[in-house]
Amino acid sequence: MNEPINKDALKELKIQEIEARSSDYKAADVSCVKAIAQAAINVELFTIPLYMTGLYSIYGMHQIGDNSGLYPGRWWPGLAAKAGTVPKGRFDEYDAEVKPTPTDVLTVNEQVFNGVYSVFVEEMLHLQLASNMASKLGFTPTFTSPALINEQYGWQCYNNQTMIPHILDFKDCDSDLDKLSREVRDYFKAHFNGESLQDLRVNATELSKEQALLFLLIEETEEDAQKIIAPQYLKPGADGRPKYFENAPFDWWQPDYTETDLPLFGSIGHMYLCYWNYLEIQYDDGTYLLDELLSPVQRDYFNVRPGDKDYKAQFPKIDGSLNPTELPENRYDDLKLKLINNINAITDQGEGQGVVETICKRWGHKTWAKKAWESLLAQKSEDKHTVEEKYQPNEDALKADYPGDPVSGSACARIMNKRKDHFLIFKQTLELIVKYSDPSSKHKDKNKDKERYLTWKDWHAEGNRWSKDMLNPGDCDEAKAQHPDLPGVEEIVNALNNLSRTEKSKTETHQLFSQSAVGTIKGLTTALDRYWSGQTNEFPGPAMGGSGDRVSICWATTGMAPDLVTGIAPQEDGVLYHACQGMSYTSDNVGLPPAQVFHSCKGSNDCKAQGGCGFVHSTTPGGSCGASGAKGIKSAPADNKCNNLGGCAVPISASQLFPSLPADDSDGYKMQLFSFYGKENHFKPISYITPDSGDSQLDCASSDETTPMPYQEGDAVYKIAWQAYCNANGLADLSTGEIPEPPKADDIRLALPPST
Repeated sequence: MNEPINKDALKELKIQEIEARSSDYKAADVSCVKAIAQAAINVELFTIPLYMTGLYSIYGMHQIGDNSGLYPGRWWPGLAAKAGTVPKGRFDEYDAEVKPTPTDVLTVNEQVFNGVYSVFVEEMLHLQLASNMASKLGFTPTFTSPALINEQYGWQCYNNQTMIPHILDFKDCDSDLDKLSREVRDYFKAHFNGESLQDLRVNATELSKEQALLFLLIEETEEDAQKIIAPQYLKPGADGRPKYFENAPFDWWQPDYTETDLPLFGSIGHMYLCYWNYLEIQYDDGTYLLDELLSPVQRDYFNVRPGDKDYKAQFPKIDGSLNPTELPENRYDDLKLKLINNINAITDQGEGQGVVETICKRWGHKTWAKKAWESLLAQKSEDKHTVEEKYQPNEDALKADYPGDPVSGSACARIMNKRKDHFLIFKQTLELIVKYSDPSSKHKDKNKDKERYLTWKDWHAEGNRWSKDMLNPGDCDEAKAQHPDLPGVEEIVNALNNLSRTEKSKTETHQLFSQSAVGTIKGLTTALDRYWSGQTNEFPGPAMGGSGDRVSICWATTGMAPDLVTGIAPQEDGVLYHACQGMSYTSDNVGLPPAQVFHSCKGSNDCKAQGGCGFVHSTTPGGSCGASGAKGIKSAPADNKCNNLGGCAVPISASQLFPSLPADDSDGYKMQLFSFYGKENHFKPISYITPDSGDSQLDCASSDETTPMPYQEGDAVYKIAWQAYCNANGLADLSTGEIPEPPKADDIRLALPPST
């Protein structure tokens, strides 16, 4: 690699204009850099539901709560990351060896899942890094941008679009396939005969060879991305501006513009080039653009877990938080080194590789650029698709944070794929799908089923039905024997089959589970809005997994992708919605809550009475969604007093059981109850009416004066929620403590997996 070139050699970039820019542009520049910062967030967020929908379309089952011991022998629809080895015929030269060596051999489906899963997790890291950059620049990120999502939280960007938001319109691509990178060109000619990039559409659908190709193109490098756009769109138009690759700063930008007014960048790399040009602006009045921007709000979910002293940083060489120590004589140099490192992490793992090298060359006369260049030289790899070691997840941390025997599926998937960038992973994914999708293919493996790539769409199309052996292999139902409150396997099998037995039931199921998926993702994105605005310190990480469960069950029951485009009806102001079947505080409705309140994470429920899962939380702020329990008196399911002060998962899975509490939790298995007065949003703490003594229900000034409701490890969450609801809604007999019988479990609740 050569030394960084001198600024005088730069022909396209107007260095002097950037370093002595008229202060008349200051308001517009501040507006524009914030818009680009939001665009960078949108680009990362765009991939997450898209990749997730493809990921969970892969056919397979996973064991429930294998670490909790609550569900021995029980399996549930949907794959999960799996610990295992890859046989020689499917081993990739870039696969990292996992130690200790797992005993199982991965099927084709499990291998594909593990690869895409590792990308999915890193996209969440990229979203965090891009969001911290925006936050550091004085801009509160939004995760519900109109560039992606409409007012009903429908993902309009997946509505058979030809656009990668902010980057590229496939209609503008050249039809000459020889301009593609060799890897993509070869697959186009071999498997997409007669088609070109102009035929590509963006839909959230199954992980087919077409979808794998789309993923591959999203992760194209900066160099290859420039080649595929038709020449006429790279030349100045009537307004003097090219449609793609316009150089920033943009003198035409107005202060009231937003990210929807940005030009198309052409590549993710060029987006970051434009981003950086703004960060280098110095005005003719002696001020810097950065003087107008800096803010202290930072988040680092992957390296720090508040309250968890044993948590190990998964990316110790990626500074997720951007709080530098700035020296007066080198104003902002430390910050820029941290920013450039984060951009390099994003682009080295995924898309836009090479952009940091270009940035350093363009600004080679700056002190920070020289230091960054030295770092690049020290870590430079000859293979453009391998991830530098400093940006790979730390193996020891993954094994510690996600323990398993001998290694967990999550840790194994991420370790095995840690050296490969996203382009390389999707290239391998496409190869496996093409080679192993044909059910009539003959393969060398003796177990042919393990050598076939199969999606839920295929499984349903071939007329398959749910059976008892799929959910509980073997002769006995050990989980039911240990926990009588669990529904039997046959009940769940019948529910799964009922939900797709006829076209009518299948259509209704698909609509409901689509709304459930949209609502769950809405809960996630709005929780992220609160997280980066400083309203909460809790990252809704488990909601990512919960969102996957909701997407997965839609695929498994219907064989169709959830409709993420249509959106959901808004919640009505002032309405007290309920958490689960039969638990309405405002009517005699015994049905499920409306789909617009379905959610999967504590941080994403919207208001009172909507807590639901087995990860209990205290009645005061604090705790973590991923913990087995919070210390202090607990918040009862379906009777929580506010969001972030209840459990999660609405509606409540019929199979959801309470796990054990930490050994040092002195308050133990006790829950505080509240009564919602006047069937409105007003509440007061109340005592539990004990069945043995029939204690009177009291209106108490504080929780300290009340009798808490007991529960135990292994209790069904719905049973405890029903007890809490009956007490809170005045349905418990004051003399005996007896409560009405709960309604029979709905098929939807039977089909929904427990949160684990």
